[in-house]
Amino acid sequence: MKTMRMRPHSALASLGAGLGVVFLGACGGGASSSGGVGAPAPAVLKVLPASADIKVGGALQVWAENAQGSPVPASFSVVEPQGGLVTATGRYQAPLVAGTYHLRATSSQVPGAVAEVPVRVSLYQAALSTAPSSQFSRFDHSATLLPDGSVLLAGGMESSLLERYLPASGTFVQAADLGARRWAHQASPLPGGGVLLSGGVGVSGAVSVALATAQVYDAGTGVRPVGPLTASRLLHAAEALEDGRVLLTGGLPATGSDIQAVATAELFDPATGGFAATGSMGSPRTGHTATRLANGKLLIAGGRNSTCLFGCQELTWASAELFDPATGTFSPTGAMAQARYGHTATPLPDGRILIAGGTTPDLPNTDVSTSLEIYDPVTGAFTLAGAMLRPRSHHTATLLTDGRVLLAGGRTVGEGSLASATLEVIDLARGQATLLTSSLTTRYRHTATRLLSGEVVLAGGSEGGGGIKLTELFR
Repeated sequence: MKTMRMRPHSALASLGAGLGVVFLGACGGGASSSGGVGAPAPAVLKVLPASADIKVGGALQVWAENAQGSPVPASFSVVEPQGGLVTATGRYQAPLVAGTYHLRATSSQVPGAVAEVPVRVSLYQAALSTAPSSQFSRFDHSATLLPDGSVLLAGGMESSLLERYLPASGTFVQAADLGARRWAHQASPLPGGGVLLSGGVGVSGAVSVALATAQVYDAGTGVRPVGPLTASRLLHAAEALEDGRVLLTGGLPATGSDIQAVATAELFDPATGGFAATGSMGSPRTGHTATRLANGKLLIAGGRNSTCLFGCQELTWASAELFDPATGTFSPTGAMAQARYGHTATPLPDGRILIAGGTTPDLPNTDVSTSLEIYDPVTGAFTLAGAMLRPRSHHTATLLTDGRVLLAGGRTVGEGSLASATLEVIDLARGQATLLTSSLTTRYRHTATRLLSGEVVLAGGSEGGGGIKLTELFR
């Protein structure tokens, strides 16, 4: 373990989710009749899914069925006073202390049917394991956790087909067909469980083009078109508002080099399926981040103004802006110490935002950053928070259920390859970081999704060429 210099703070628990099982059994009471009819057979209730192994701070959802597989009502409680919480509908919230706890289930249908089941709540092992590969190579794709606990993989240069990762079996299954390839887009969860896929790059004939189209994936009905956008966008940012609308900001209006980014923004309304322009940012941005704050506003940070390599000047921003949904306008807020794009912005349990890595012009001899900064919405200021153990850009950052942050892969320097094989777990409360290395692959522009169990699935990306199918689990 290597130690970083950081400003310690008290980290709060993050609410995660997991999987568990409860089996209920009770003997139906009843005396034999004078006619010699015996007592009824035992009434057996079962609660699914059939395993219970989650991470500290995580949660699990259970439901009861009878022996015929039909849903039956039951109430739930936790035996241990410090063993976490469970709702009447069976959503269990684990404590931050590892151990084995017991859920007690009481049938609402069969009198006296009460049973207990142990639930194993464990610490992260900070280890990787190889998972089955996805069906298609994917690079610049998206991954979205669905309400049923599966993960939707969408887009990438290689295929228009969607697939879902099923944690229970560890396999990928085909989900739907977009009808055309889409990559460098954004995927945004919608109220009710749908996923909005907006903008990106597509193919017209043999030419790659920026898209002004959007589609919504619904698990029950498949893919449907919505929109169109008010403008073509790729490598933009998208973030859901508290009311379910989605804000799209910036991006590039076309493919190629020497393309100027845009400052415009628009809102998607899931109630109408339409997009409408809203206020513009103070600076044109692509490669920036958009992160919702606890107060409902959105933090827009960093990015660059163009892909200008030859005919114009490329500027990378240290500036940040706030979007106010109440007014539909942007206003400046504090600036980062380092200009950057391709970085990550992770909401912390206490409401602050962790900014990590990225590509920057502010470093001598390299353009890949190790810098960590924290934005405090109370003060509107960024403060330095130490450094990563490895430089990273176009990596992923995932909040774990114990309040730490997992940084994975990314474009790097000094490791003998374009993409990194390393991951690190940042513990801001203790000012520590733990480094681990994948024995399977290097990757950047991949996805990392925290599963209901608290584990994180790493999918796709690139080792420096085309897309890959390789998948890993962080436990």
